[in-house]
Amino acid sequence: MNPYFAIYKPERGSYSGGFEQLLRQEKTVYKVSDERTDAAVTCFEGVFPQWAYEYVGQGGIAFVSGADSRTFDFDAGYLCKAGIEWIDLSFCNAGRARISSGISVFAGQGKGELTLHEFRTIKGKHRPGFYPVFLYKPYGKGLIIYSGVPLSEILTYEGSTLRNTSEALDFDERISSVDKQKVGRALKTVLMEAMHEAGYPYVSLWYFPDGARSGFAYSIDGDGLLSQGVDDLIEVSQKTDTKFLFYINKQLCEDDPDLKEKLKRISETNLIASHAALHNAHNSYEDNIRDIEEHEEWMNSLGIPFEKSFASPRGMYCQNLGRALKDKGFRHTRDFGYAIDDYPYYPMNDGKQEVPLQIPCDGFNVCRWMLRNEELGLDKPSGEQILNAYKLLIDKKLEQDLPLLFFCHPQYFGLYAKEIYPQMVDYARSKGALITDYIFYGDFWIERDGCEYYLSFEDGKMQVELLNKDPRIRLCVDGKICDPETVHLSIDLQDE
Repeated sequence: MNPYFAIYKPERGSYSGGFEQLLRQEKTVYKVSDERTDAAVTCFEGVFPQWAYEYVGQGGIAFVSGADSRTFDFDAGYLCKAGIEWIDLSFCNAGRARISSGISVFAGQGKGELTLHEFRTIKGKHRPGFYPVFLYKPYGKGLIIYSGVPLSEILTYEGSTLRNTSEALDFDERISSVDKQKVGRALKTVLMEAMHEAGYPYVSLWYFPDGARSGFAYSIDGDGLLSQGVDDLIEVSQKTDTKFLFYINKQLCEDDPDLKEKLKRISETNLIASHAALHNAHNSYEDNIRDIEEHEEWMNSLGIPFEKSFASPRGMYCQNLGRALKDKGFRHTRDFGYAIDDYPYYPMNDGKQEVPLQIPCDGFNVCRWMLRNEELGLDKPSGEQILNAYKLLIDKKLEQDLPLLFFCHPQYFGLYAKEIYPQMVDYARSKGALITDYIFYGDFWIERDGCEYYLSFEDGKMQVELLNKDPRIRLCVDGKICDPETVHLSIDLQDE
């Protein structure tokens, strides 16, 4: 067996592309195939073909997502089908993850936890209805890891709802319905374990330029450009030597008599991108194309340069919007109704990749907090409260090596920007984060995606060689960042 991943894609039948999406995001070496390969670890969705028994029996490691009662020839401990909202992934520091899915329940020993009786009091030491998310079955010389939860498919789900954005805060926003980042973290942890079980280290590319611990950036949804908010945002961006990315919406900005002057001042020190023409979602591909073209024509008529980056109005992303953006040459998009709190990635849909890079941000924003307090008859939050909330989020993300990507609106965050933004930048920098911007980080990720490397195994050693090294990109072995000059590694597996 050789030190790479394979993803089984049957000639017929369902294939979400979730494993492909995750391994591409990780930048591990993988191959998609409809037949057996010599990969050390092979990933399956809901099926386990006959050749896979021989593959595992000879020492291969298999991971099966979305297994059910018909997947295996052996007794895997299947119990029933269930519809559940949450799974517990604390074993990999992901906490509780919202999945809102139909699943198959298997009894046995394993990792992670789900329950058939959610939000019920546990009486004494008796815990009825609790089962593992991941189960382990030694088979011949190899191992089968399986889950009745369609974890890889969940990574590709669309849909948004009003819910809590983070375990660190009591804060609700209309965000992605499921916790894809947490599910992805659990899958990565188990796949890393699988590669170790095969006798190899887990090789990937680091997530941030120059080996930085994280990356901090802030974007502004331009749903109107209140003068004082814009003035203060421009001032603090100059003071901190940072760049906000302003996503400008035509419908909510075009009647501003000072718009052209404001956009010109913004573009001198910050960045501008598209927040659509209409401040609402479109269902069809054709309507999305027309909206994108209308916004581009408007910006061109104003003579304002703008980046080929996009944020969907109200965070309401859909596949037809993504397809339209890609066909119009957009490089990346940021949509909290589709994905939050994750590394950038190329979304898959039923096994196809037809949309630009997605740059997930945090779901927290000052606008929602102020409006909620107003609805509840409370005073607006203080600058100190808001700063402390951001610090909590930064600390939580750094525990998991996640990006520090935030957003808000000029008429809300602008009111606090002079008081708290410089302190946010200093705090992130003091924790080892690279102070960057959405465009730089998105374009870095595109470069990272194009970086190729080669793995080989010979005489008890694994060779790792980068084929096209970008100086900002770092090789990563088992989560440890390699020296910046490293383009070739020779790993003695007897020392692993």
